[in-house]
Amino acid sequence: MKRLFTMIFLLSIGLMACEKQIENIIPVEVGGLPELQAKYKQQLVASTDGWVIDYVPVAGQGSIAIWLKFNADGTANIITDYNGFTSEQTNIRYRLGGVYAPELIFETYSAWHAIAENMGGAFEFTISFNTDGSASLKTINGTVKHTLKKATAASKADVIAKIAVVNLIENFNKNASGYFKNLMLTNISAFFELNPSARTIKLTWLDAGGNTVSEQFTYSNVANGIALNKPWKPLNLQVDVIKFGQASTNEMTITEAGNAGTGKIAVDHVPAFPYHGTADYFIQQNGAVRFYAYTLATGSDYYSPALEVEFQKLKSKFSGATTFLSQLYNHNGTAPNFTNSIQFRYVMPAGSTLHDGSSSGWIPYYYNLTKLDESHVVVTPTGTTNNLGTPFLADVNAFLSYIFPPEGVTIVPYGRAGALQRIRLVSRKDSKYYMMVTVSTPAGVYID
Repeated sequence: MKRLFTMIFLLSIGLMACEKQIENIIPVEVGGLPELQAKYKQQLVASTDGWVIDYVPVAGQGSIAIWLKFNADGTANIITDYNGFTSEQTNIRYRLGGVYAPELIFETYSAWHAIAENMGGAFEFTISFNTDGSASLKTINGTVKHTLKKATAASKADVIAKIAVVNLIENFNKNASGYFKNLMLTNISAFFELNPSARTIKLTWLDAGGNTVSEQFTYSNVANGIALNKPWKPLNLQVDVIKFGQASTNEMTITEAGNAGTGKIAVDHVPAFPYHGTADYFIQQNGAVRFYAYTLATGSDYYSPALEVEFQKLKSKFSGATTFLSQLYNHNGTAPNFTNSIQFRYVMPAGSTLHDGSSSGWIPYYYNLTKLDESHVVVTPTGTTNNLGTPFLADVNAFLSYIFPPEGVTIVPYGRAGALQRIRLVSRKDSKYYMMVTVSTPAGVYID
């Protein structure tokens, strides 16, 4: 019995301690929580010019500019510089709820929900008002406060200016047609990968020693540009803000980028700088083994959408072959008779053969290779094949004109398939034509 009494006593003390942790934020003069919620709604609605907030969903991310107008009927109008939600949203249901403290809750799917899905953050906040008339929003069970300020004509115009940047980038990305995304400035060139939904930009450049360096940044929109969350410091340069000018289909001018200079973002058919060593890897002029690489049956895995159309045209010429694969052989054979070729591996349907009576085999079409820089190779078909391939020579040359134009190809590292290197051959005439191959030999040599 004594033990039971002790346990009850300790439990009571624990409950009292818990009760002390609940902060009573309701002013005595208000009355109760429902009255405070009603008062807060009145204050939100009373700002006829609306409210603005620079919302950082998670620490370290870029900010989202949001303008809100709260209406007395429980709906809100929202404008944001978040990608996909730059047009004004209307009839967004909101309410003031909560059990222990007032909470601002956005009920209709809106930019708040999209931001929460893609960047973290929330669409339910505890809310309190500050002495300067602003309001503090805090994620439920969170600690970080976000400040909601009364809007002015100027602060709303600032949000709209940031939206113009989002639309500029979105239209540029949608219309650009090149494979390579290059940042070309007076004092440095780099590859860039922009993710507007996550507010990230990844930059890749060459350091003073010619080594490839990559770094990812978060960013916030500013008028006419973006501000990085930390300085980009390639070589002896520093870039904090990148300002944009006019955009065309494949180019957008850069009017300001720190002491890296001015220039452009170009979605181009050639890279910002060569990939180190990929041309030698492909040619294997002095290699101990041949370069042998292949595609497999699922064409969409190996050919760009544009090139797959041409590949299927070629395949149709081979009497309904059930298997039709591309294979590359460079520096193949024995000295001094090395050859370079693309060979088509074919298997015919049961009971069917090609014109020579064969049901399967390889058909070679030969080419010469010329290295122009570290990743630039000109592949020149010679027009020679064997007797089996002669009837298809014109069709093959038509296909090769897309992937092996006179301008050459860029040999691009493309990760690995298990322990095997993969590369892409990208046309430097029109980079919507490219093919990916898996490299069998040389084995264990990587160009990541």
